[in-house]
Amino acid sequence: MQKLTEKVERIVTRIKTHPNVIAIYLFGSYAKGEQTPMSDIDIAVILRNPTAESEAEIASFSSPNIEVVLFHRLPLYIKFEVFKYGKELFVGDEEELLQIKMKVMREYLDTTHLYRTISSEVLG
Repeated sequence: MQKLTEKVERIVTRIKTHPNVIAIYLFGSYAKGEQTPMSDIDIAVILRNPTAESEAEIASFSSPNIEVVLFHRLPLYIKFEVFKYGKELFVGDEEELLQIKMKVMREYLDTTHLYRTISSEVLG
């Protein structure tokens, strides 16, 4: 685990120097403290104005035990989980991060209500 932790720290140190990085989060089983020997480490990177080039650069930090993903590419329910259970590893712009959090929460709550309505109509 020590080697993985050091590897994560090195990755975060390199990613946070990118000028468009708003925040970096640990999420998934490691963030929840539910990891198993087979678990990988999930890191979400929130970018400002992502381009194909910046996406490829950030994604290149993934390794067999560490998955680096782009936040804006995640499904809404995973974005919500990143904010609900995730651990901040780096925040470069608090205000912009807050705006993104509010948008995700609003969309998630709107969608959750819709899913519940549809589910109750379909499943009774």
